[in-house]
Amino acid sequence: MTSGSVDPGDLASGWYVGRVRHVRHRPVAHRFDSSMMMGLFDLDELDRLDAEVRGFGVDRHSPIGFHTADHGAADGSPLRPWAVERVTDAGLDAAAAAGPIRLLCMPRTFGFGFDPITVWFLHFADGTPSALIHEVRNTFGDRHAYVAPIDDPQHAPWRQRADKTMHVSPFFDRDGRYDFRIVPPTAEEGSPVSVRIVYGDDDGPLLTASFAGVRRPFTTLGTLAAIAHTPAVAQKAIVGIHVEALRIWRKGVAYRSVPEAPQRPTTAGSACPVGARRYCDVRSPNSTIDRIPKGSSR
Repeated sequence: MTSGSVDPGDLASGWYVGRVRHVRHRPVAHRFDSSMMMGLFDLDELDRLDAEVRGFGVDRHSPIGFHTADHGAADGSPLRPWAVERVTDAGLDAAAAAGPIRLLCMPRTFGFGFDPITVWFLHFADGTPSALIHEVRNTFGDRHAYVAPIDDPQHAPWRQRADKTMHVSPFFDRDGRYDFRIVPPTAEEGSPVSVRIVYGDDDGPLLTASFAGVRRPFTTLGTLAAIAHTPAVAQKAIVGIHVEALRIWRKGVAYRSVPEAPQRPTTAGSACPVGARRYCDVRSPNSTIDRIPKGSSR
C-alpha cells in the first residue's frame, strides 16, 4: 500500500470532530463552548498510520501527530506496560490490559502538545472492553490516572466514578468526586463518541465538562479535514484554558493555591452497575466497585 492510501475500513483508529463544553455551576455560573477535534489512536496501529497517512507522524515533527511522551510515564517509554501498572495499582487484574489499547486524546499540532484528558480504552485479550483509564493533566505539569472497570460493555453509556485526588483548576478545591459518562467509539464512520465529566461535592455538581464528536476516517484526506475543522487544536486548548480562567477571575472567584501532587499516580474508581446508576452521581457515597478480581482471565 502506498503512502496516503490507508484503508480506514480495517482501522480502529479514527478522528472525531465536534465540540467541547464547560459549564461551571458554582460558586458563580460560567460556561463556554468551542469546536474541538480528538483522535482515537490504537497503539497497535501507530506504525501503520505513521507510514501511510501523509501529514501525520508518530514521535516526530509533523503538522499533526501522536507523541508517546505526551502520555503514560511522559518519558517516551512504551505505553502498554504503563497501562498494566495502572490497572494493577488500582486493584484490577493485568488481564484487563492484555488486548487492544486505544487512546482518545488531542493530537500534537505543529509540534505542540497539551491534552487535559486522555481516555484509555482497555480490552481483554479477546477484544472485550474491560476498563478505562482517565489520564488527567493540569497546567502545572501534574498528571494522574483514574482507573475504573466497565460494568457492562454491551450497554452504553458507561458510567464510572472516582474521588478527585489531583488539583486541576485554581478556582476549585481538590476535594470532591468525578462522575464519568462515556459513549464509546465504534469503527463506523459518522458514529458518535462522547465524554462527560461531572465534578461535584456533597452539595451537588460544581462543573460539567464534555466532548461530543462524530467519527471521520484516519486517511490523509480525513486528517486534512480534521485539521481544517479545528486548526492548531493543542494551541487552542491551552490558550482557551487561560482566557476562560481570566474571565472566571474577573467574576470574583477566589484563586486557590496549588497543593502538592498526590503521592500515588493512580486512583481506583468504581463502575456504576446497569440498573443502579442513580447511585453514580456526585452526591452519592462511593459505590461498591465491581472489580475484575486478580487471577481472572477472559
